[in-house]
Amino acid sequence: MKLQGTIKIKSPTEKVFCWLEDPQRAMEWMTSVKKTEIIKRTSEMIGTTFREYIEENGRGTEMRGVVTEFIPNKRIAFYLSGDFNSVKVDFSLEESEGITLLTQTAIVNFKGMLKVFSILFGIYFKRKISHQIQHEFTRLKELCERSTE
Repeated sequence: MKLQGTIKIKSPTEKVFCWLEDPQRAMEWMTSVKKTEIIKRTSEMIGTTFREYIEENGRGTEMRGVVTEFIPNKRIAFYLSGDFNSVKVDFSLEESEGITLLTQTAIVNFKGMLKVFSILFGIYFKRKISHQIQHEFTRLKELCERSTE
């Protein structure tokens, strides 16, 4: 399942990128991430491994991830895998006249029984995840624009 979202943020890319690359800051706008831990950090960031504890509606799971692309103030991408799904996430940033255009592309692959449910209820899952992305983007926008004042 492929999902994509874009938002304009009245803030330079450097400010927006710091909210993406810093796990502690990211938890402030990513609603389902309750805990994050860097397992191994590489000097160039690509190959850095981490784990996140994701919780939604009182249920949680651990996801393990690796940074797959890292271009400061331009792009960060990672791959996450857990018991129920795997996700490839890519954030790209473009700046024009102090406004950052942030685009997130996510490819979600469900595992086990959720794979079957995703076939039957794919539209519902896509709507739910898209709504979550929009909610998180709104929060990120607020944080970035507030921090530049």
